[in-house]
Amino acid sequence: MKKYIILICTSIFLLTSCNKDTTGAEISLAYQMISDKIWYLDYNQTISSKGTSTKTYIGQSTYFVKFLKNFTTVDSDGINGTYTVVKVNGKLQIQVLAKTAGANSLEYIYDIETLGANNMILYYVSSGSTIKFFYSTSH
Repeated sequence: MKKYIILICTSIFLLTSCNKDTTGAEISLAYQMISDKIWYLDYNQTISSKGTSTKTYIGQSTYFVKFLKNFTTVDSDGINGTYTVVKVNGKLQIQVLAKTAGANSLEYIYDIETLGANNMILYYVSSGSTIKFFYSTSH
């Protein structure tokens, strides 16, 4: 009987200790993939119950954002601040605390839909609409 109890306890220990928390690895990889690149806004989409509207910026002088390795960010509108990548409810997010050129504080949070070496889709939901931003590193 003792052998079975030891076997069961050992099995439970091994099964529970094998569960890996990959959150740290996902966040670290996201930092590596977004940092020290210029991300150009190619287009955005607003998706609502009324349909989808798309605005393209390809081929135009457009908005860009830089996420630097020192966890600071700057964009083409002159907004400077710090950023953090976190995982909330199973989704990676970029959270930014920044100041405008006029020294007004602002905070924004985008969920990461996809993140690749040269492409990224960020989004947020507001008033029942999903607003997506499609970025690339080529312009």
